[in-house]
Amino acid sequence: MSIIKLLNKKLDRTIFTTPTHNQKAQFSQNYDNFYKNDFSEIEGYDNLANPKSAILMAQGKVADIIGAKHTFFITQGATTAILAAMKALINPADKVLAARNCHKSVFNGLILTAGYVEWFMPDTDKDWGIYTKIDPKKLESTLEINDYKVFIMTSPTYEGINSDIKKISEICKKHNTYLIVDEAHGALYNFSNDLAKSAISQGADISVNSLHKTAGALNQTAILNINNDIRNIDTHIFQKAVNVFQTTSPSYPLLANIEACINYLTSKNGTDEIKNLLLEIDKFKKELKRFGIEFLEDENHDPTKLFLKKEGISGFDLSDSMYDEFNIEDELNNSVGCLYLCGIGTTKQKLEKLKNALKKVRTNPSFEPISIDFQPFPLVKMQPVDTFNRDFIYVNKNDSLLKISNIMLLPYPPGIGILYPGEAIQKWHLDYLNKDVEVIV
Repeated sequence: MSIIKLLNKKLDRTIFTTPTHNQKAQFSQNYDNFYKNDFSEIEGYDNLANPKSAILMAQGKVADIIGAKHTFFITQGATTAILAAMKALINPADKVLAARNCHKSVFNGLILTAGYVEWFMPDTDKDWGIYTKIDPKKLESTLEINDYKVFIMTSPTYEGINSDIKKISEICKKHNTYLIVDEAHGALYNFSNDLAKSAISQGADISVNSLHKTAGALNQTAILNINNDIRNIDTHIFQKAVNVFQTTSPSYPLLANIEACINYLTSKNGTDEIKNLLLEIDKFKKELKRFGIEFLEDENHDPTKLFLKKEGISGFDLSDSMYDEFNIEDELNNSVGCLYLCGIGTTKQKLEKLKNALKKVRTNPSFEPISIDFQPFPLVKMQPVDTFNRDFIYVNKNDSLLKISNIMLLPYPPGIGILYPGEAIQKWHLDYLNKDVEVIV
């Protein structure tokens, strides 16, 4: 089947995945179609690589809304924003501390910048089988022992857990370490007092937001935010870094989509939609808790991330049943539960369908919860930059113990590495792999 035929097929399922706009325009961009406005850098139009008029003004307006020194529009996703932030701050052999639950783009950024990484393990929740917060006390102990140019972390996590960015930021400043926060899944934080405070407002040097994940914009739209208080660095270096990675033919329709999205989120209609969404989610949870459904929740949790489990069924089986019986697709799942993403575009009717299906899913009274075993601390034998062009051989899985991996091993989504190139293959990794998988070392 061709891509054209694939997209012309009617989607006969309800999806709680990215993007959350529900395949409908949630706001007007004031033009008829993409082709009509698909220009190159023609005379009289601005240039994203060196903006001086409309794009510069639009980026400045967003920076003012967010409280940033500068905001860059990104048309190639949060990945490009992360790579640019890393390139602006990290020189070859600079020591970088990175939370292990970072997106794989951070590892790729280490290859491109030649930074030397050490990994920081976030807290875990065995009841849910997920990584959670960054412990500020453990972070401070780590920064007291070693000097790091940059600390890179994710908040909120894929499942919606937020760390104490204010405290973490204070610790990083105390130790002269730049703080980059991958806030891709927290794009609505800048526009609602009912959600967690944004990373920039809590002192992060840099934050990255992915507008398509919860904010209703199109795939590939993102913003890169630089804090007013960033130390000892000229923001022009970020423009240079963005230009290294971003295409020289950026999409004007996508740029307009970023602007239209943020205009909507700051309008009365947009703020009302966020408030109504949170109210509907609250009602949704209250009713389902009476039917054996448990939700991941704490005071720092993002309610738009419906990570849930049902008594008497594994997360894997729940995902299969919801898809096979009710045509409802989750964003991701593990042995404990399933993640259903909500955002601008998630309607009351959509939540109602999910609620009714969750009530009906059949369970097994004799079901035994699966034990959760988190990945071991990585044994880094080679730095990322040294792994990229290395020769390798194929070996049988049974012969690969403690050999150095040449590939990434990661579930997708969420794109968080379990094993990266340059790391020793431990017994845990072999148990994780399917029996018939070969390993490249």
